[in-house]
Amino acid sequence: MATIYDVAAASGFSPATVSKAFNSYPGISPKTFEKIMATAKEIGYVPNSMARALSTKKSWLVGMLFSEELSTGIKHPHFSEIFSSAQIELSKAGYDVVFINNSLGGGNISYLDHCRYRDVEGVCIAASAQFGHVVQSIIESEIKMVSVEMTYPQKYSVISENYNGALIAMEHLYSMGHRKIAHISGPMNSLAAPERYSGYFDFLASKKIPFNRELVSEAVEYTAQAGYDAGSRLLSNAMGKFTAVFAGYDDIACAAINCFKSHGLAVPGDVSVVGFDDLPLTEISGLTTVRQDREKIGCIAADLLIAQMQNLPIDKPFDTRVPTSLVVRSSCCKVL
Repeated sequence: MATIYDVAAASGFSPATVSKAFNSYPGISPKTFEKIMATAKEIGYVPNSMARALSTKKSWLVGMLFSEELSTGIKHPHFSEIFSSAQIELSKAGYDVVFINNSLGGGNISYLDHCRYRDVEGVCIAASAQFGHVVQSIIESEIKMVSVEMTYPQKYSVISENYNGALIAMEHLYSMGHRKIAHISGPMNSLAAPERYSGYFDFLASKKIPFNRELVSEAVEYTAQAGYDAGSRLLSNAMGKFTAVFAGYDDIACAAINCFKSHGLAVPGDVSVVGFDDLPLTEISGLTTVRQDREKIGCIAADLLIAQMQNLPIDKPFDTRVPTSLVVRSSCCKVL
């Protein structure tokens, strides 16, 4: 089995330099790091994680924590892409990832106790508003953290520009001649839904379009059924009073489209629809939507966590927002 000394001899660097590279110490140039890693791969050297932890007094472990309404966790395409991106960046810095839940060995323990049991140095949290009390102990602990779903005072978070994304969606509909635009929001007890609703409301005001409360319907959950029900309520309250809908979540948008079609409305012929997220289903359904840059969210979240764990300077605010973009498909048309 190859050793660190073999890597040093083959790469031309000292064992001390090779050790610093494997342990992600500062002061190693990218060129040196890349050469050492390439040499290690070439001769088949694999760092011993236990020895590394003993020598550096670090566990080199990061926890990934999910708590969200759908109970899908890593299966949800939004979270899976964010955490996959974060995991890639963390692995480059020498960190392994473990998944944190409140069950260990068949018994229930707190998320904080699980973090301490695993001896994680940091944790990336995806917890919606209703689970704030569950992760509060981690937020108040000494463990370094970053959130990709909610914001917490004096804690780092990386989240899409929900407000600006809503403005992008509304501008697209407005540019196609729509002036009677309805909104189907996500659950208003979340972070994203009120921000996207504010974008909708402020856009109408900026264009001097009167706000009509009948044109707003809330999906009380992030589910297709809730989206269908919200679409039904919108039709019941304002049938014929809108030509377009901005929906605050793709699943909700697609469910609302099914609702409209079941009532004999053509999409986009009678009603144009824009969603938010750009989930995989939107490409199949032809939904025009606002894309979240999940890969970038994951990268930035990982960088912030690494900087905290290694006591490096951070030049970002606690609340980092990632720009969104419009993906145009076939669910919208111009007003005739």
